[in-house]
Amino acid sequence: MLILLLLVIIFGASCVFIWQARENKRFLQTRFDQVIGLRQLIFLLRFHRRESHHFLSQSHPLEATQSNEVIAIKSLMKILSSQADQAHKPMYRVLAKQINKLLGEWSSYSVRRNQAAHGKAIRHVLYLIDDVITQSLLSADKETLFKTYQTAWPITLNAIDSLSRFRYAIDSYTLGKNSSKRELRMHISVIQRRLGQIALLTNKPPLTFMIEDLMLEFESINLQARNLEDVKGELYQLSLKISDTIFNLFDIILTDIATDISVRFPELQHTSSNVVAFQKTPNLYSISH
Repeated sequence: MLILLLLVIIFGASCVFIWQARENKRFLQTRFDQVIGLRQLIFLLRFHRRESHHFLSQSHPLEATQSNEVIAIKSLMKILSSQADQAHKPMYRVLAKQINKLLGEWSSYSVRRNQAAHGKAIRHVLYLIDDVITQSLLSADKETLFKTYQTAWPITLNAIDSLSRFRYAIDSYTLGKNSSKRELRMHISVIQRRLGQIALLTNKPPLTFMIEDLMLEFESINLQARNLEDVKGELYQLSLKISDTIFNLFDIILTDIATDISVRFPELQHTSSNVVAFQKTPNLYSISH
């Protein structure tokens, strides 16, 4: 009788353990489904920023129209807002208001204001991702993974801020002014170091790009060209490659986390057409800023 009772208790405990494990995994998957949607929102916002930048950079821009990505952004925002936890609802309301204003008014912005407005919206989405990832790792009791993520997160934000300053320097660039060249080179050096720091925190090196040629590509741009707009155009194209690489590296960090806690997280396709390689240099991977 005692043996039977013990078997019943063990069986019951096992059932509870299995049920709890399944519930925890279901909870984590729900959280990461939200992260997947937020990641897609960042992709759409970054695409819209590029398209609107091209539009505003034209000498005689055509009339703005309701593009497919605008419709996709609005639809995705509605879905994400409806699925958000109650605690996150206020942040989503603020984000929706911010994005709707951006999508409705960007055609009247300057190039610089357009970049800043998109950057602000993207940062808001990143903070939502950070909140979800942080809570997920804490509930999954992944202390080591949590510490790694907490190291990668501020470096990623710093890299994005450095890229914003690089773009600001591009917009302010003056031909023949040595201080303008030095400023651009300084920002490239800082970005290169921070990307190297993020790459060190991934479980495996990126397969489609390595941190190798950023400074070489920068140095290959003729900053003394007669046409200022051509110079700015080349520098801006370089900034797009840097942006792709920052977000691809951050996505690898998220993928590593999803793999560790065994949840579904479809990988983005990284191709050589939308990433840039960067050069390893002495002390590149020191964590100091």
